[in-house]
Amino acid sequence: MVTLKDLAEHLGLSQATVSRALNGYPEVNEKTRRRVLEASRQLNYLPNLGARKLATGKSGMVGIVLKSSDELVNAPEYVQMIAEISRHLGDAGYDLLINSARQGNALDSFKRFVAGRAVDGLILNSPELEDERVAFLQEQGFPFVMHGRSASRVDYPYYDIDNYDAMTQATELLLALGHQRIALLNGPAHLAFATERARAFHDRLQQQDLTVPVGWMTHQETSDEAGYQQARSWLEAPSQPMPSAIICASATQALGVYRAAGELDIAIGRELSVIAHDDVVSFLRTDHFDPPLTVTRSPFMDACRPLAEMMVALLDGADPQPLQTVASVELIVRRSCGPCPRA
Repeated sequence: MVTLKDLAEHLGLSQATVSRALNGYPEVNEKTRRRVLEASRQLNYLPNLGARKLATGKSGMVGIVLKSSDELVNAPEYVQMIAEISRHLGDAGYDLLINSARQGNALDSFKRFVAGRAVDGLILNSPELEDERVAFLQEQGFPFVMHGRSASRVDYPYYDIDNYDAMTQATELLLALGHQRIALLNGPAHLAFATERARAFHDRLQQQDLTVPVGWMTHQETSDEAGYQQARSWLEAPSQPMPSAIICASATQALGVYRAAGELDIAIGRELSVIAHDDVVSFLRTDHFDPPLTVTRSPFMDACRPLAEMMVALLDGADPQPLQTVASVELIVRRSCGPCPRA
């Protein structure tokens, strides 16, 4: 096994210089740093992480705490995302530590990470309107970045998409096609993205002097079954006409809407228009729906590199305020949307 002494002798440098180069000390010039890093790769040098932590106060680890272990089962896009974030962090010399929050004790993992300094920073996902994780980490002065944001104006680093514009584009398309009976199958009410989308939906309908019938905007899990059950409820309601269009928070919800419409012999694209938000994940191709699904498109994986880079920049001492990105969303019109059928 190659030691720090072996690496230093190979390079003709002191052990102190090699150690500083490996640990990112600013007094080591870039040419020397690159030379040390290249030699460490060639010789398969593995640093002593315990010694590095003692010397620098840093663990070389970044943490992700999932809200529950179910996220890896019910939302497999997180598996892809974690792998990609890990790759980008690895390029910068950091490893990724994954944990899941305990039921009813969401802050426990964060408290352990902060108290033990097991990680240098944290990447958070699924922000809530009143997010106790954010409040705790800011109170502790602990570095973190967020996939999403808990409000339109925040003072921490984040990568988010323009959820307000995504819903505006979807609603405007349906209005242009003559739809007025539009239902929204939104995400869970406590999540910030769902609030932004609901606000845009109401704003755009109010501009047209339209109101949302009672029960036509619901907050559900972003699952196939939630989409199916809610669609059955709307499409079979005896007391009022069914919606002519449904906007879904996710493509998985739209799968359930398609299933319900198929069972009721309702033709999507002719009798019922459907739009969903598409995170563009490999296991769910919205262009393969029958008919192909109209979507507001923002690839989930586009967040990986920016989140990793923000984390590294923050740990290098960057000001958090400029480390904020709101990505645009693209509307892709396909055959799941058509003119409003005559009543």
